[in-house]
Amino acid sequence: MRLTSMIDPTLRALALAAALMLGGAGPAAAQAGPDIMQKQRELQRARDEVETSVMKIYSKAGEVKERRLVSYALTPRDELTKTLLRFLAPRDVENTALLTWEGQDGHDDQWLYLPATRRVKRIAASGKKNRFMGTDFSYEDLSPENLALHTYALLGSESVDGNDCYVVEARPSSERQAVDSGYSRRKVWIRKDNYATVKQEFYERKGRLEKVGISRDLVNVTGTLWRPREVEMRDVQAGTRTVMVVESRSLDTGLKASFFTEAQLTRGGL
Repeated sequence: MRLTSMIDPTLRALALAAALMLGGAGPAAAQAGPDIMQKQRELQRARDEVETSVMKIYSKAGEVKERRLVSYALTPRDELTKTLLRFLAPRDVENTALLTWEGQDGHDDQWLYLPATRRVKRIAASGKKNRFMGTDFSYEDLSPENLALHTYALLGSESVDGNDCYVVEARPSSERQAVDSGYSRRKVWIRKDNYATVKQEFYERKGRLEKVGISRDLVNVTGTLWRPREVEMRDVQAGTRTVMVVESRSLDTGLKASFFTEAQLTRGGL
């Protein structure tokens, strides 16, 4: 959802997993930014997964709106990721859904279904910087981390919650991406032991820090896959934040590509 990697299924396994993850990667200090991001992509992508979550949206005044949602993701071997996010409650957003297809050229396609109009709306590239359904996540944030759209530079290492992390800077790789993106750059903290993203900073076009994303309570779900039980996106300028807490998660459920279509957006359920 880039609840992309943010969202990488709850952060997968210890000694054996670490050995598998680090094996063949070479000395940590010798890795470059693109190598780290590619390694993360390989280790943290499941074939398919389903998550149900509770979302809490906090206003600057501290008021809270609560929503429930389910998200589906499919990444067939050597293919691009498709995701579908659907609100389950409350009634005013029930069945609202967002479909994302990772693009072959690096530019994703997104469609939004609003039950009130019973129509599917395609999200224009210029609109992906906008907030999604009143949350602190933009449409752009809910896309997979597409390595073709960014350049990556290793800035160094820092500790986050006692875990040693690579700090990688991501910048748009083309003029088109720079125009379409709401960010001039991002900083990404990736744990060295399991290649899971635990923190991101998002800088707006004038260079000011706009948002901070945090993945908490990482768990190893299987093999090299690790996922957070909680994800927070905080808008430091607006004083708002959105928190997602995972209720349940399933992997390798047998999702088919036919589920991730515009027609499916209007139906609801599997």
